[in-house]
Amino acid sequence: MKYIDMHCHTIASDGSLNPTELVNYALEKGLNGIAVTDHDTVGGIKEAVEYSKSIKDFYCIPGIEISSEFLGQEVHILGYAINPDFEELNTLLEEMRVNRESRSVKMIQKLNDIGFEITYEEVRSLAKGVVGRPHIGQVLIQKGYVKNMHEVFSKYLKLGGVAYVPRFKITPLEAITIIKKSGGVPVLAHPGYIKNKEIIEKVISYGIGGIEVYYPTHEESQIDYFNTLAMENNIIVTGGSDFHSIPNEKNNRYDLGTSKILLNSIAKILELV
Repeated sequence: MKYIDMHCHTIASDGSLNPTELVNYALEKGLNGIAVTDHDTVGGIKEAVEYSKSIKDFYCIPGIEISSEFLGQEVHILGYAINPDFEELNTLLEEMRVNRESRSVKMIQKLNDIGFEITYEEVRSLAKGVVGRPHIGQVLIQKGYVKNMHEVFSKYLKLGGVAYVPRFKITPLEAITIIKKSGGVPVLAHPGYIKNKEIIEKVISYGIGGIEVYYPTHEESQIDYFNTLAMENNIIVTGGSDFHSIPNEKNNRYDLGTSKILLNSIAKILELV
């Protein structure tokens, strides 16, 4: 059986592997494909897609993970088989990039205000693409202020954390619309993080094309529920690990392929690639 991990990040956003390294690691893990879904950027797509063309029976889906917000809840929308050169998409992503940089500066200042000593230059040096919260976390870990990423987010950088700064906001409907305009299929990412079922139902009503049923933190009861939603609404079931980096003692996030899905189950998306 052939499997694909449909939720992967590269150094273009907050991953640790470049696109070529990501493809090679996928091969090591026995996968037959990946989707490159960096946060709010298409910067890692072309290298991964071009490199994958040299590998027999390996698929690389050009994708993205767009950050949105609805009813006070972060809602991430994955886009698959998008056109990374679509001008309207890139205009939106540039606006998001500028705001993300400004947000990082503000979070760093908040951390310094409570006694840490880190600079934006230190954080920026770790980011090959878009600066994000994990890059701030890496600096905190390197300097010995925290032990791991879980501590970074739980204490400081997640919603409610002492250094958290709200992100630039677009709505799920806006994210879904721009993905469709770019030729892609919008999919609701890690719905298990969304506690308000009204939000999930609303996003489905906006014309979402799929739902990420299989995800490392989803329990069996959640998987059953999301599968039922997909069947009732005739939308695609996807799965992915939300891979960022190879696990180690300081970063125990999910390894590539922790969650995956059969290639033949996403035929509708593969037809668009």
